[in-house]
Amino acid sequence: MTASREDPRPLSLDAGRRLFSTWIDRILDLLFPSRCAGCGRPGLVWCEVCDGRLQRLEGRVCALCGMPAHGHTRCRSPFDFPVRSYARYRGPMVRALLHLKYRPNDPLASVMGEWLASVVRREDWRPTVVVPVPLAPERRRQRGYNQAALIAAQLAARLDLPSSEAALIRIRETRSQVGLDGAARQHNVAGAFRADATILRQSHVCLVDDLCTTGATLMACGRACVEADARAVYGVTVGRAG
Repeated sequence: MTASREDPRPLSLDAGRRLFSTWIDRILDLLFPSRCAGCGRPGLVWCEVCDGRLQRLEGRVCALCGMPAHGHTRCRSPFDFPVRSYARYRGPMVRALLHLKYRPNDPLASVMGEWLASVVRREDWRPTVVVPVPLAPERRRQRGYNQAALIAAQLAARLDLPSSEAALIRIRETRSQVGLDGAARQHNVAGAFRADATILRQSHVCLVDDLCTTGATLMACGRACVEADARAVYGVTVGRAG
């Protein structure tokens, strides 16, 4: 029997980089085990206990804003396109979104992308492009990333769709929305976004953000997409305040 020999051909540069990255990831996993973003338990980026504590927004909901339809006789949201959120912004969801807001955690973004994919499939939406809500340029420079874009990329991968940060940009700085009421939030972001018609014309856009509070930012983004001749707009967020 002839002894087998190892392939003498050198690894390509890309293959070498992937191998190096894999080993680095394994070493980091050993040195710094994953911790649940909801409770801090070691082992997984999101544990079953925290998952069981989520207050999911499912079942009978308003066709427009996606909030529970029980006692919801008239939608008071600003939306003129359908918006859905995975769960209420409470308990472990608060900690998970704050974690992703200040740390670019790809495994956690992957979990959230799967959550949103389940929402899109449940609603039977048929988007053609996934677009994250953009951060203000200065905040993006300070943070180094956009958490909505991390989630959007993971959602797009699960739906086998393109994700485009270039499709929607902020064209002016806005003050922080924290502490503003609904009317002030709408005024603050009105006209703050511009969509690229060369990307979005005749498309079905799935807007993605981490959190929906009053809906003012999503609404302003949706209007920009419509002005760029998008045929349809949907909105999905991981958390929903209120």
